[in-house]
Amino acid sequence: MSAITAASSSPWQDLATSAALAGLEALWHAPIGIALVDTEMRYLRINKALAEMNGVPADHHIGRRVQDVLPADSEATQAIVRRIEHVLLSGHPLENVEAEWESAGPTRQNRFTRTSYHPVRNGATILGACIYVEDLRAQRLAEQQRDDLLERERHARADAEAAAQRLFILAEASHVFAEASADLSKVVNAVVRLVATIIDGACALSLLSEDGQEVTQAAAYHPDPEARAALEPLTLGAPHPVGEGLTGMVVRTGQSLLLPRVVREELLVALPSAHRAYAERFTPRTLMIVPLRVYGRVIGTLQVSREDAERPFGPTDLVFLEELADRASLAIQNARLLTREKEARAEAETERARLHALVTQAPAAIAIMRGADLVFEFANPLYEKFSGRMGLVGKPLREALPELAQQPGFVEVLHRVLRTGEPFVGHEYPVSVDRRGDGALEEAFLNLVYQPMHDAQGRVDGLLTHAVDVTELVRARRRAEALEQQARRRAEFEQQLIGIVSHDLRNPVSAILMSAQMLLKQEGLGERAFKGASRILSSAERANRLIGDLLDFTQARLGDGIRINRRCASIHDLTCQVLEEIRAAWPERDIQASNLGDGEGQWDPDRLAQVVTNLVTNALRYSPPGTPVRVGTRAEVESVLVEVHNLGQPIPQELLPHLFEAMKRGPQDGERSGRSVGLGLYIVHQIVRAHGGSVSVRSAETEGTTFTVLLPRCR
Repeated sequence: MSAITAASSSPWQDLATSAALAGLEALWHAPIGIALVDTEMRYLRINKALAEMNGVPADHHIGRRVQDVLPADSEATQAIVRRIEHVLLSGHPLENVEAEWESAGPTRQNRFTRTSYHPVRNGATILGACIYVEDLRAQRLAEQQRDDLLERERHARADAEAAAQRLFILAEASHVFAEASADLSKVVNAVVRLVATIIDGACALSLLSEDGQEVTQAAAYHPDPEARAALEPLTLGAPHPVGEGLTGMVVRTGQSLLLPRVVREELLVALPSAHRAYAERFTPRTLMIVPLRVYGRVIGTLQVSREDAERPFGPTDLVFLEELADRASLAIQNARLLTREKEARAEAETERARLHALVTQAPAAIAIMRGADLVFEFANPLYEKFSGRMGLVGKPLREALPELAQQPGFVEVLHRVLRTGEPFVGHEYPVSVDRRGDGALEEAFLNLVYQPMHDAQGRVDGLLTHAVDVTELVRARRRAEALEQQARRRAEFEQQLIGIVSHDLRNPVSAILMSAQMLLKQEGLGERAFKGASRILSSAERANRLIGDLLDFTQARLGDGIRINRRCASIHDLTCQVLEEIRAAWPERDIQASNLGDGEGQWDPDRLAQVVTNLVTNALRYSPPGTPVRVGTRAEVESVLVEVHNLGQPIPQELLPHLFEAMKRGPQDGERSGRSVGLGLYIVHQIVRAHGGSVSVRSAETEGTTFTVLLPRCR
């Protein structure tokens, strides 16, 4: 019997025994969780505090095993069971084990506790275990505060980047993490060396990639130098997918792996191919792999092995390795956080320096002014060059640039930005600047932005000026506008003059034409007089056609375009009629015609005859004598096509885009007789356009030149 239950030998001993029992009973009502379990891990007694942590009423615990009360599918429950087994088997307590686990019940809340496991003995016999559970919510709160500090640090970095964008030079950080603690490589190598020394075996640490898809061995250590040299090529070598090999399986499942006795053949099959050569030479005889976790998330694995089959790993070793893995995980996470913070700080400094250099060398005048007096805090070289002043920093605007401060509305705009916090954008904003410092003001124009700047409390305390000198652009545009207006007036005058002249010439030319026709009809006209009258008639007809072209050109340019009068007509009949007239004027040339399909549509026949005449005459003029000119009309569903083809020298490629513009003539026009002033194809294009159609041309050395007119039927 224990000393407490033994019979007392005196009243004082009875009193002490009673007090001890009362104290033990009072302990069960303490806020710390307490439970007694037997060797089968069945609850014999549990206090209210631990029952509430478990999420199950106290009376529902009694007689049930720990793994039957807590969530059986929880890794944390399995770890608790392993720790109790360790205490029951070894007879040694486990104290101050910090762990995160889930309670039972419908809510299954997360718990974070520090637990001690003590064996309950009766002499040399272990009757069970006593479990003391301390709620570490305060510790979790401290961790949360640490996370809050990291979050505030992230915001501080964001503020530093924003400050760099506003051209402020930030003071270097006063607090810097120790270089060793920020070096992930040093941390993982220290972990494997320490664990290998403690376990007395080989140790390897693998890390999960950022995307969670691959596992890479980050560090490894073996006490034997020869084996250590063979391990080095595997470190930071080719990664293997999650789920492949033993480490990949542990990462995927999140479950620890204990192999007290390793079967060599099975191990070689389970390992990634890159690790098999090492395992064949230094075959592990016992192996453990546990996941590395940070707040429940697997970030890698910690693996230990021995080549001595006489010292196999057991459950106690696995629990111990899991505890080491928990601490290693925190060290790795801290190293990562510190490394990321250091990298972020370096990036912010680089960005700040790059931005400062960019602003200094920017092709714009940039300055920062602070306070109601608009004191210059920064001015880049271009700003000083534009203002004609050096050493602006530290001076208020009225002292540094008095001519700007005295201009009406200039300072008021700046103060409005400070007062309202709204930016000001000025396009070709006029200013007068004393660039030479002799009092002579020069007019300049700026595209500028006044951007408000804020202090740490969000109040506007300054503004940034970004200005681009567009004085020369404004002056050049004004000169161009004046020249354009002058050219427009000249063109309008020329077009009106052409219209007036061509209109006034029509009557006298008509009179000449009529007189020549009457003269030719007289009988007894001599040969010389007949030839002279014929030349007059031919010249008058040519002049009449030129006047018609000029009037069409004037109407197209100055009016609403060439007018058309639609009526039913056949494109086939119209084309044949025109070709008959052209053949009479060009009897020596071979003009071939073809038609296909229904050529009926709503068009202006007179205008289309003008189109065909111009295109065919153009083809005859530019094709070699003795070569045919082919004219084809072809019907489609909603439109008809007119194609005029001739052989000969192709149209130069550089002329094709401008062929249908007014006053554009071919390079050989000057060598050929005729009436062309460069309006024929322009008028063709305008007539076709008035019909809602299109005209195009293709020209090549081998296939000749083809003009194609597309006309909608408009039925």
